[in-house]
Amino acid sequence: MFNCQGGGWFREIRSNKCASEFSHLVSTKINIKDIEWNSGKNPIPIEGVQVFALYFSQAKKLKLFSPSDTEDISLEPFNFELITVSPVTLFPKKSLKFAPIGLVNMLNNGGAIQSFEYLEAQDLVQVGIRGAGEMRVYASEKPRACGIDGKEVDFEYEEFMVVIQVPWPSSSKWSFVQYIF
Repeated sequence: MFNCQGGGWFREIRSNKCASEFSHLVSTKINIKDIEWNSGKNPIPIEGVQVFALYFSQAKKLKLFSPSDTEDISLEPFNFELITVSPVTLFPKKSLKFAPIGLVNMLNNGGAIQSFEYLEAQDLVQVGIRGAGEMRVYASEKPRACGIDGKEVDFEYEEFMVVIQVPWPSSSKWSFVQYIF
């Protein structure tokens, strides 16, 4: 969400200029139903999903939403908030809830996620990532260990988010981030 009111390119001075008399607070409500889940090359199935993880990039906060929840958002002029929405998957064997958020240093942080799978026999969640940076996921419990391409790495667990620094891969392939529960 962006509030770009009152600004623009002025040809006469050949730069952007703020017209503060046209700059105002913008407010709206967000809801999971506002998202076009079936659009694009890879539609995201959400049938039966009871909970969604919303990551607010500027606030660096995670909120859990049911499909009927709404949130009021207000932005001052020239501010923005990127909201990543990810369906929460429940892995019944462990009662683990998990949702990949993505590389939060990118504008399209969820776009970094290339694959997502649960390997039940190993109690392992694996997320394929394209890119480098700060990877965040929602996890209802702290993992025992985390790895990248099979090598154990340090991680943080804060406010139900697992945070891992993903380096550039040594090849042009994706990196696979593993979460061992």
